[in-house]
Order: sequence, then structure tokens, then C-alpha cells
Amino acid sequence: MRAHCHRLSVRAAALGVLVASLTAAAPRSRAQRLQTSDLYRFRSLGAVVLSPDGRLVAYSVTMFDRPGRPYSQIWIMDLASRKAVRLGENKEMASEPLWSPDGKWVAYPGGEGERFGIWVAHADGSGATLLAPVKGSNSPLPGQGKGVSWSPDSKQIAFVSSTPGPETAEASGDPMVITRYLYKPEASEGNSHFNDNRRLHIFVVDLATRNLRQLTEGNNDEHSIDWSPDGREILFISNREPNSDEFFNYDVFAVRVADHSIRRLTATESCEYAPRWSPDGKRIA
Repeated sequence: MRAHCHRLSVRAAALGVLVASLTAAAPRSRAQRLQTSDLYRFRSLGAVVLSPDGRLVAYSVTMFDRPGRPYSQIWIMDLASRKAVRLGENKEMASEPLWSPDGKWVAYPGGEGERFGIWVAHADGSGATLLAPVKGSNSPLPGQGKGVSWSPDSKQIAFVSSTPGPETAEASGDPMVITRYLYKPEASEGNSHFNDNRRLHIFVVDLATRNLRQLTEGNNDEHSIDWSPDGREILFISNREPNSDEFFNYDVFAVRVADHSIRRLTATESCEYAPRWSPDGKRIA
């Protein structure tokens, strides 16, 4: 309990340091009022993740300093010196930092344009490298969990990316042929957009060789992943109903990293979300 309280206090202290650093600005006179141009100077703190040894903290900051949608960047701060460094280039997007179990690396999705994918950087923020490209999907899938997970030996990274589905070509032709019940993406995509009909699958990339493997395939979506403590399996969520567009029902599955075989762990008439292994690998929450 004492160790748990200590971790909470360190996390709270880290958050306080970050908030103080983000809100610090040049002094203003009382007569000076907020201007519309000041909106571009706002910053918003996102994910805050301590390194395994508790010395460093990785955090995301949402920026509003350019036209279009806001974008986020990742910073790494040394809690002793309070010195922080940014990952990647000045205007590159980066989010959801994830420490490797050995604390030597930070993995994150990010980049710009064609260079978007899974990146890794050293714990000090140096050596940012693109490991594998990632493609998303605008398919209306509510309740997606983690999209990146480290292997317990810190040598591989599992991530979720999309591939074309059987309807993709027809739905993008002229005339456009609609064969799916869920033919529209979420409202944020706009009313003129249609489902890209891509499917989310699980991939694994090797940190040293950059060898890329696809573990799952087919017409189902797999997401919300978590690597087992023994390194043998990766948990994921999928809707395996005969007509997944009309019958929304998430269940928990696990895929073996060695031979890609899949076993089903739940078969309920409700939805399961965000599965996580216990540290000893004996239970799943």
C-alpha cells in the first residue's frame, strides 16, 4: 500500500510539473484582454505515462498553432531536472506514448502524410525511427481500446492497422456499389463520406530487423490489443457475428504469435471491451 501511494504521489507531482510548465507565459497587464489570436497559443495536456523506473515521464500536448484540426506532440521530461525534450520534428503529429517494459524505448503512433505509422525513440527522446506504416479506417466501430502493445521482452511491437475489405473496390468505383448495412462512418467524417470498407487487423514488427508480420486476416475487425506476460498470445476484441454490421457484439479472443491460431475466450450476448492480462498471466480483466 505504501508503494502504491508513492507511485500515486510521483504521478501527481509529475502532472503538477507539466501543468505548471504548460501554463507558464509572459506576464500580462491587467488591462490586456484575451484576443482571438490567443487561441493559437493554447495547449492541452493529454496522456501522462511514467517510465518503468519512475525517473522519466512521457506526455502528449495538443497544439492549436496552425489551421485545421488540432494535433498532438509527445514530450519526455526528466523528473529530477525537469528538462523536457520533444519527440520527432517540429510539426509532426505524435500521440499515445507507450514505454517498453525495459524502459529503454518509447513507442507511439505518429508522423506526417505518407510517413505516418508506428515510431520508436530512445528514452532520452533521441533516435526517433519509423518502424512500420499504419493505415486507419473510418468504419463505424465504437469502443476501440489500445492499438499498440509491447512484447514482454521489449523486442517486438504489436499494433492495429487496416487492409482493404472485399467491398472496398466496388464502393470506390463509378457507379458506387453499396453492399454493407453500415455504409456511413461516424458523424465527424461528414455526411458526404462513405465507409472505406477496410478491416482492422493485428500486425507485429521486430524492433531490430523491422520484419513485419500480419497475425490476423479476413472480413472481421480485430482491435483493443494486449500482449500476454509470457509473450505467447495477444488479446484482442472482435465481433464475429454472422452479420457484424447489424448485430453488434464484441467478444474477447487471443491469437498465438507463433502460428497465428485464434482461440475464443468469451461468448456472451453483450459486449466486452479493453481486455488486459494480469501481471502473472493467469487472469484477464
